[in-house]
Amino acid sequence: MNQKSLPNENAELINKKLEQVQQVLHKQDFFSYYMIETLSSFAFRYFEDAQAPALLSKTSANVVAIEKGIKEAIKLKNPELRAGISDLVKRVSKEQGPTILRELKVICLPNGQHDGTCEVSARISFGHPEHDFRAGSFVEKKEIFKYADEVYFRNNLAKYLEYVCELF
Repeated sequence: MNQKSLPNENAELINKKLEQVQQVLHKQDFFSYYMIETLSSFAFRYFEDAQAPALLSKTSANVVAIEKGIKEAIKLKNPELRAGISDLVKRVSKEQGPTILRELKVICLPNGQHDGTCEVSARISFGHPEHDFRAGSFVEKKEIFKYADEVYFRNNLAKYLEYVCELF
């Protein structure tokens, strides 16, 4: 009798483990999917010629756009941004076509099964032509928020993206 119940117990154990793994994968897929969809929507609104949003890891995604016509960027009122664009125009000839790179990025750091911290940032790089953010020629606006569950994350990601997009 014990021998027959052992395979059933193993099957139950395996099924429970499988359900746990599926819940974790579903959670990761939800965050990844929602980050990509939201970034795509914001790229459509704020960027002229955006690349497709990219999943950098299971917990981070970004979208970038390289913009050649910096006439619109010159109209911005942010003094730090205006100084960077002014420097870019002085360094790069009109024939070369100075460009700026705009980036929106979301990084989620899960703490538990349903909660975590999310960092949302918007950056503009003046490092024509490489646009390497490590070089330091950029302006950034960043916001961090904590979420207790997927619903809070979904309801607040766009709000924080909207806030950092004031940079653009």
